[in-house]
Amino acid sequence: MRPSPSVLVVKRLTDIAIGSVGTAAFALLYPAIALIIKLESKGPALYSQERIGINKRSGRRQDEWDAEAAMPIRKSDVGGKPFPVYKFRSMRIDAEKNGPQFAAKGVDPRVTKVGWWLRALHLDELPQFWSVLKGDMSFIGPRPERAHFTVEFGRTIPHYRNRTLWVKPGLTGLAQINLGADDGMESVVRKTYFDYSYRASFAHFGSWWRMEWWVLMNTIGYLLIKPRKEGDTRDLKSLKRVKVLKMLAQSPIKHEKHKVTAWVKLDHDDRSVVLEGKEPREIMGRLRRLTARGLKTLEVSYTPRKEFDLEDMGFLVELAQRVNQAGGRLSVREPSARVRRMLQEIHMDKVVDVARPQSRVRNFMTVDVECWFHAYNLKEKIPPAVWHHQETRIVNNMERILGLFRSHEAKATFFVLGWVADRFPEVVKMIAAEGHEIGTHGYYHNLITDMTPASYEEDLLKSLEAISKHAKEPILGHRASNFTIVPGTYWALEIMAKHGLEYDSSIFPIKRDRYGIPDYPNRMPHTLHLQSGSQLHEFPMSTLGVGNKFLPMSGGGYLRLFPHAVTESFIESCNRKGNPAMVYFHPWELDQDQRRVSVGLVKTFQHYVNLHSLEWKLNRLLQKFSFTSIRDNMDTRRIRVMLKKDPVYIPTNLGSHWMRDSTQTSEDSDRDSSRDQERREAQAAQDARDAAGPIRISPA
Repeated sequence: MRPSPSVLVVKRLTDIAIGSVGTAAFALLYPAIALIIKLESKGPALYSQERIGINKRSGRRQDEWDAEAAMPIRKSDVGGKPFPVYKFRSMRIDAEKNGPQFAAKGVDPRVTKVGWWLRALHLDELPQFWSVLKGDMSFIGPRPERAHFTVEFGRTIPHYRNRTLWVKPGLTGLAQINLGADDGMESVVRKTYFDYSYRASFAHFGSWWRMEWWVLMNTIGYLLIKPRKEGDTRDLKSLKRVKVLKMLAQSPIKHEKHKVTAWVKLDHDDRSVVLEGKEPREIMGRLRRLTARGLKTLEVSYTPRKEFDLEDMGFLVELAQRVNQAGGRLSVREPSARVRRMLQEIHMDKVVDVARPQSRVRNFMTVDVECWFHAYNLKEKIPPAVWHHQETRIVNNMERILGLFRSHEAKATFFVLGWVADRFPEVVKMIAAEGHEIGTHGYYHNLITDMTPASYEEDLLKSLEAISKHAKEPILGHRASNFTIVPGTYWALEIMAKHGLEYDSSIFPIKRDRYGIPDYPNRMPHTLHLQSGSQLHEFPMSTLGVGNKFLPMSGGGYLRLFPHAVTESFIESCNRKGNPAMVYFHPWELDQDQRRVSVGLVKTFQHYVNLHSLEWKLNRLLQKFSFTSIRDNMDTRRIRVMLKKDPVYIPTNLGSHWMRDSTQTSEDSDRDSSRDQERREAQAAQDARDAAGPIRISPA
């Protein structure tokens, strides 16, 4: 694939400048160097040798390389355009009387005394500035190889000819300053990895410039390293590190199709798809068909095999170039320790995002399953009495969410509203079929602060009945509407325990108008000891301490509002400490096309801010961190230890607020009974109106 045009133009202008300066500046040294060479040994001071330059046609396709491959498709194809390279002679004139060969390890007997110094100071390569000026070479690029070795290596090393595909060889380069001279087939394989990494950077000007600048600065550092007396190779720390790595030419394991996950953002649709194929052109062909119109964002992740070899490297480089030139971003997800270290050593992390090793901490991913009109901010304009008249997009939104989790092989806990379970049973069935956990979010999405114990218990039981009809597993967890477990509603915890729930995830340790317990004593998963003697596990929302205040993080409107870098940094910080983060969101927060309702400046902003960004942010989080459901995480040793540590006693540790009906007067009891009766009548009327069912939208 051709490099970026801007890279080619800037690189050629840079080569002309460097070639001109180098040729002019060192021209005065040529007679002196030639004289010293002639005085020590017979033969010409300057010699010409044919090398292989830029390759504008690849040889065999990736799947055509095998152990029996003999020659390229065309016998004249030696992997590039031949050109003459000029050097000062540093060996005896009969050095290659037996044919081309590798440089000998240690002191090469073919090298003259003057030649050793010329090589040590790299003065023998000064005439190559002319080749740079002419355009046969670049100042920075892969090492120019002889035709004999290009043909030989091309038979046994996958993609060897493609290391100079649309890239000119260089006077210095990434491989040269990291690995020194070739002394065997192993070093050739290692250099091929570096050459491929350099070639991959050409896809985008930014990645090329980072790579080019790094090579330039480190070339200067390389020349300042004192040469070793026993040979012409410097003592390179990078070479020592790379030699330890297992850099395979071909894996003994048979190659299967590559699996690539692509997240595509279109004009009217966001989707995550899993693509499979043996070659990048096959995968990118499918992407092009998918994004034929309206492409806005392309995020691609590639999970390499543990036995990563040059076949995989060739695939990764071509995929990186195609994704970058399509304006997308490629990340290498969940690489093994060996692959991650190797990609970092060859500086591939300047071209693609190489994921850091994932923490062993598994974070909580939760979804509050409700329709857009259930949001508290819209309650004044869309009361429950008119819910059944509203257009709902819950099924489409849930399919997108489940597809996103499926592509990242992540699990989550879905707290389903009973109202949704009764009217959209397919939603509950879809969640259960994917193996996710299902919890309850109540039935009518009423705030617990507006309910009495009797009405809350009725609402809870109704939701459990509606959800259990379609769920495969028992319902273990609960999340209150708008996190309204507060000091005045601790009695709801007793009711949860009474009806067999094992945990709650409703406490938000912040201060807000409707919810929050700012002085809550434990912000990690823990056990609640209730006044009745029962126990519940509590999984609070995540918060960030700033001074003596706590900020809400990683969920809902806060997840949409904060830049993704802030959220990622917060989760990373939690995981470094061994703590899981709690992420939550609602299906309607992925839906930019939902109906717009004006409910005042503040509430409108809270409901609609950055709806376009949430799926993209979730995709990045799922790429970078490990997520699972609350139920699955409860079984891990880390969470079991947390649940036993620092329990919270209700109400002892949290003040004197407790079941308000225990201290009610007879007037209060009568008033609450009357309120319960009114609520039951209103809900019965609403059930009758909802019987016709809400308006549905067919899948796009």
